[in-house]
Amino acid sequence: MSGFVVHHLELDGKGGAVSLPAEDLPKSIPEQGCRWVHLDCSEDEGYAWLSGLEGIPETAVEALFAEETRPRAVRMGKGLLLTLRGVNLNPESNPSDMVALRIWVTPHFIVSSRRRKLLSVQDVVRSFADNEGPVDTADVIATLTATLTERMAKIITDLEDELADLEESIGEGIESGQRESLVLRRLETIRLRRFLVPQKEAINKLSQEAVSWMKTEQIAQVQEAANDITRYVEGLESLRERCLLMQEEFANLQAEKMSARMYVLSILSGIFMPLGFLTGLFGINIGGMPGTDSNAAFWLFCGALLVLGGSQFMLMRRSRWF
Repeated sequence: MSGFVVHHLELDGKGGAVSLPAEDLPKSIPEQGCRWVHLDCSEDEGYAWLSGLEGIPETAVEALFAEETRPRAVRMGKGLLLTLRGVNLNPESNPSDMVALRIWVTPHFIVSSRRRKLLSVQDVVRSFADNEGPVDTADVIATLTATLTERMAKIITDLEDELADLEESIGEGIESGQRESLVLRRLETIRLRRFLVPQKEAINKLSQEAVSWMKTEQIAQVQEAANDITRYVEGLESLRERCLLMQEEFANLQAEKMSARMYVLSILSGIFMPLGFLTGLFGINIGGMPGTDSNAAFWLFCGALLVLGGSQFMLMRRSRWF
């Protein structure tokens, strides 16, 4: 298989597929059967082959090899351009850093591209080995849409569980690392929502644009995926609001903690202010100070300070200052 071709499959219409060599890549858009070519769009050879493919519009080629994409579904030439995003489940990757899948599809031909591996595509390809895969191009699109959507469920559920645990821990008291964890969860929520909102619209449009070559059950599968994404978007909205409330709660707890400390310092300052005044006054070392000739003056002065401090403490206690 050539470096830019990840998969080159001919579907048999019974749930299976035959892997074809890169040398058999079509030179024009097939008008019968069902061919699927999955490309690595980081390879320049793939762009050269696709640009020379007779029947594919130049705008579709540019879209399939674009650096940045946003979920959408739009009619281009004889086919439909579909750009979707899937959660990133590659090792040592953040699931919210979603992977793009670009597809241009006609009733008999699919060309798709990616820059990073997407497990949903691998799942569909593996299903052909058991003769349980899609039977035509419409089935491939419906299956990919459903598979991409299903993989999002666990990520959003895990995010909800993490926020619930964080809410519980903040309720028990502020600990180090909680603020950083909250910021990370909020960023993940924002990243996921950024792509899921347009993806919902793209899938809804797909069910409308592909009605002429999709079967009823395939359209229903796509619409169900759109309904699931709608639930995920609503869930992310709720999570974002919870993050904001948790940030406010965190700030309130921090403010209360600081206020309590400042209150204690204020009480101590109130008690020691007159004591400090007296010790400063009696430490000026000038003539005429009382008790300079008495050996017991120091201890009498210390006792007076204790009595004054205790009296202040009792007065504040009775006044319910603390």
